[in-house]
Amino acid sequence: MVKKLRARWKRNKEPIPIESIVEDLKTNTDNNRYSDLFILTFAFLRPRADQKADENLKVMLQVLEHDAAFRNGIQRMFVYLINNREIETLFAKVGLLVSSSFVEELSKQIKHRILPPVPEKRSFNYLLEKTFHKKKDYIWVNEISNEEWITFFKLIYVPSESIASPMRKQMNDALVAISVKISYLGLEDEFKHHSKSTKNKEEPSPFLEQNKRIQAFLELSYNESTSPNTIILAAENVRENIIQCEQIIEDIRKNTVKNGTSLRQSYVLLRTAQLLARMRVILRFLTPEYLPQLGWENTAKLFKSIIFGVTTRNSTKFLYAKNVEMLAYQIAEHKSESGEHYITTTRNEYVDFFYSAVAGGFIIAFAALVKALLHMIKMPMFWQYFCYGLNYAIAFVTLFVTGASLATKQPTMTASALAGGLDSKKNKGDVSFKGLALTFAKVWRSQFASFAGNLIVVFPMSYLIAVGWNYLTGEHLLHTPQEAQQALYDQNPLRSLAWFYACITGVALFISGLITGFFDNKAAYSSIGSRITEHPWLKRYFSSKKLKKAGDYVAHNMGGIIGNICLGFMLGYAGLIGNFFGIPFDIRHITISTAYFGFGVAGLDNHINAYNWIWTTIGVVGIGFFNFAISFGLAFFVALKSRSVPISKVPRVARYIIRYLRRFPADFVFPPNKERKEAEAFDKKKKKETPSI
Repeated sequence: MVKKLRARWKRNKEPIPIESIVEDLKTNTDNNRYSDLFILTFAFLRPRADQKADENLKVMLQVLEHDAAFRNGIQRMFVYLINNREIETLFAKVGLLVSSSFVEELSKQIKHRILPPVPEKRSFNYLLEKTFHKKKDYIWVNEISNEEWITFFKLIYVPSESIASPMRKQMNDALVAISVKISYLGLEDEFKHHSKSTKNKEEPSPFLEQNKRIQAFLELSYNESTSPNTIILAAENVRENIIQCEQIIEDIRKNTVKNGTSLRQSYVLLRTAQLLARMRVILRFLTPEYLPQLGWENTAKLFKSIIFGVTTRNSTKFLYAKNVEMLAYQIAEHKSESGEHYITTTRNEYVDFFYSAVAGGFIIAFAALVKALLHMIKMPMFWQYFCYGLNYAIAFVTLFVTGASLATKQPTMTASALAGGLDSKKNKGDVSFKGLALTFAKVWRSQFASFAGNLIVVFPMSYLIAVGWNYLTGEHLLHTPQEAQQALYDQNPLRSLAWFYACITGVALFISGLITGFFDNKAAYSSIGSRITEHPWLKRYFSSKKLKKAGDYVAHNMGGIIGNICLGFMLGYAGLIGNFFGIPFDIRHITISTAYFGFGVAGLDNHINAYNWIWTTIGVVGIGFFNFAISFGLAFFVALKSRSVPISKVPRVARYIIRYLRRFPADFVFPPNKERKEAEAFDKKKKKETPSI
């Protein structure tokens, strides 16, 4: 009967009738059939596409509550399977990271996807793999509430006296294996160097101490004369130690804003936290008398964790997501700190920012001049584009070092700062959507100031440079009218892929922002500043004061310098990629495009018709829009994901932004006299009461 049910279910995907399962479990006397019945039981619980996740479970719960024979049958099934299948792996490995490093774990999962390992068919883990064989089974299991799973587990509860001693021994062995791994991980540099876990250096490490307490707990457990209260007290000693270890992990994570982090540290912390959580659950299983309700909650959590581990055991996607999250958060956090410098609040800050953008436009105008001169020199293709990239890199680093601003560098930084405002953890659970709308207005007007400051200088400066070059040399900077006309067409969206190339530039700007955040984090995590200050060779030639100053400068500016160098070469080599592969791949950057607009007008001796004026201007504005939209959008999305902030929060902020824009549109261009308050911007104005006669 069971085999027929399974065959019909697999063949036609028909729903499994619960009556058949109930009858089989009531009357079954063949222990070999329990594995198939276990699979069919959970196959019934699996919802169809048109069902709610808990619909079938509710049906099962009703039958279990009213049919004692069925309840006894399902309990017999679980007793047999638990006592006759290897279960240590389930507790010690499933749902846990097992390799010593992220790269090793990643390579193991890739190898197992290509050539799966030989399964241990007598293990409970294998039975779960056969039962929850669909990749998305963990979704419906998680959607069912813990309370409903607790009700299910209480109804099928197997009394402790029914569990054979081999089962207990396997749980004890799993506990020892986990304890040893935690002790080993506690000796890693990620804990020793960064934790500062004890004020008294003579106190033993909690990661080592927990192993001693585990051994004491097990010795008491094996002794039949030990009272239950003594065992519970020993378990509590272990739990106290677990809390100390978890506190160290939490402290390290909190301090990563200051100290930075690495992929290895993220992996070690995640693996240790998983092992500690699993140890806590096993202790609850071994001491069910203590806080039974908490034990049931841990049972539901463990069940969900194991099913997730079974269904995603070779998923590189989830491995990447779990381990890269903290590193991505720190990269975004460092970008956020940089982005705060690009947000102006007062009018003085706004004016200062405008002048820094003016300085940026001045520098870019001369960078465009160098690019035009380099174009005259005939070099091999690779070195030609290398010189373009070097020119851009020098210009961007000069902007960074002098404090001048470039409009398109702002979005990737301010996006992270805005996303940080949606992070409830960072804001201690208090997220002000109105406050974020006000901050967005500050970002927008700061962006407007930077665009205006750049462009108000770049176009006339480039035009004057081209005219001056013609005056000094007798030749146009763009030698022929055809080159000058092409400089205009390159910015014209009707005659070129200018806006598509602007999107490519937006991606490059976004990547450079990531690189900046990554190296800022790297400088903090690797203590680059202190290493320069204490460098033995440099100490021979420089004073400690100079080394300290140099170390501090590198620590605070390394990310910005490297990010700008990378951006320069990304923009410089874009054209080479397009030419090499024969594909439409190039860049359009608003300030550089504006500079070439000026060169083109001068190259045509001001003989430019209305068509070229209008469409080149539209093209340049569009280039700026796509530079901003793509770089800001990507940076904002990644910043949200790194902080685990749901996208659903964004529309609510957008509604407040629109309300603010309607009430005070001028605030998006120029700061008000006094900083705008939330009540003033969003609260409805009270109508003046008409005086009664």
